[in-house]
Amino acid sequence: MDITRQLAQFIVKHSFPDIPDSVRRLAKYTIIDTLGCCIAGYTEAREECEWVVNLIEELGGTPGSSVFMNGFKTSPPLAALANGTMIHSIDFDDTHMGSISHFSASLVPTVFSLGEKVGIDGPGLIEAYVTGFEIGARVGRQMMPSHYKFWHPTSTFGSLASVAAAAKLLKLNAVETEYALGLAADQAGGLRYCIDKGDYSKSLHPGFAAMKGVMLALLVKKGANGPKGILEYPTGFCQAFSEDPEIEQISSGLGKSFELTSNSLKAYPTILISHGAIQAALELMEEHDVEDADILKIRLRTPKTAKGQGQNYHPETPMAARLSIPFCVALAVVDKKISLTQFTKERLADPQINDLMGRIEIEEDGSLNEQYPETLASIIEMETNGKGILRNQVIYPKGNMKNPMTEDDIIDKFRKLCTMTISRDRCQGILERLLHLDQPGSVQPLFDSLRQTSHP
Repeated sequence: MDITRQLAQFIVKHSFPDIPDSVRRLAKYTIIDTLGCCIAGYTEAREECEWVVNLIEELGGTPGSSVFMNGFKTSPPLAALANGTMIHSIDFDDTHMGSISHFSASLVPTVFSLGEKVGIDGPGLIEAYVTGFEIGARVGRQMMPSHYKFWHPTSTFGSLASVAAAAKLLKLNAVETEYALGLAADQAGGLRYCIDKGDYSKSLHPGFAAMKGVMLALLVKKGANGPKGILEYPTGFCQAFSEDPEIEQISSGLGKSFELTSNSLKAYPTILISHGAIQAALELMEEHDVEDADILKIRLRTPKTAKGQGQNYHPETPMAARLSIPFCVALAVVDKKISLTQFTKERLADPQINDLMGRIEIEEDGSLNEQYPETLASIIEMETNGKGILRNQVIYPKGNMKNPMTEDDIIDKFRKLCTMTISRDRCQGILERLLHLDQPGSVQPLFDSLRQTSHP
């Protein structure tokens, strides 16, 4: 069994013409969605973003890659760290269902920071992005669900995705690429604590995954070696990070199917397991004209992921609130909508929201995982005063690959997010360049437009 070598050979040989048009288009629109999250995060999570951006600006570095929205350049690894942190700071970025990983939050900063340094064109960016996504997602899918008991997959699998994309951009050969994969697997980490508590480490995870991917690939380019065969090694990555890895399945169908088609975008800036419950609650309220005061109790059935995931009834930060199912559902019911600007420190103390959270019960139901393995389904029962018990279920929430956001939806989301930080005209200029990303030609004007200092 030589899974790591097979993946390395795939990375080297896989090229833009091998990617179906539909997957190229999907990649382009996912990158658009991801950059919208980054641009909004710069303003809406200003404090968290400034911590890392200001530090990197102080550290300096050879100016080869753009830090988005902040007007300066630094070294590719540091730019990747800053941009990856910004993307994930509002938790509105995509999720690969099979591995529960936010790959674009590490892949987009990887391909943009290193791509700018090496002078890649748009198709080259997409080629590296799709290749990296395929590697991270394939490994991740075969290590779940036990991996999620302790680890944050966005960090662990994101490191593998990022180093694969970086190896592609640097044109490493198969032996060098296997070294790079080995080093990234050896350096992988990131605990699931951040999801339970909503602390700053969650934002840093994809940033550091991107930074490590870029830096380790650059090390190998300089001549460094690394572990070989680390994925399948008896005490290697897969065995160490999973109780029951299906290692031999990682390369099954490699190059014939694409994991990007199993990716979901987000219609709400909240933890993905809350989306079905939010949508189901909003549908009931609209259909039956329900008000918060009418509700006696809300009972939710959610899939089993990791015990207690999303069940924080006392979130202390806006990030923690976005990761709390009871807070998100209560906020949706009280405001009859969910948007990024609702998650403020003031709303954490809102007595109406906190009172309703106390009336929400959550039951984890493993049968939902068995029936619907490619989604996070939710079933809601709303006990009301005067309207009886109302029931609803959402199996495939908006954004799931079986209920996808349209290209118009994605563009609309991008514009709404961008204009939180920059002007409509500048937003449109960036969008026009992104819509032509799959066409040959320089993308330096795109890098420049993303780097320019923002004007909120």
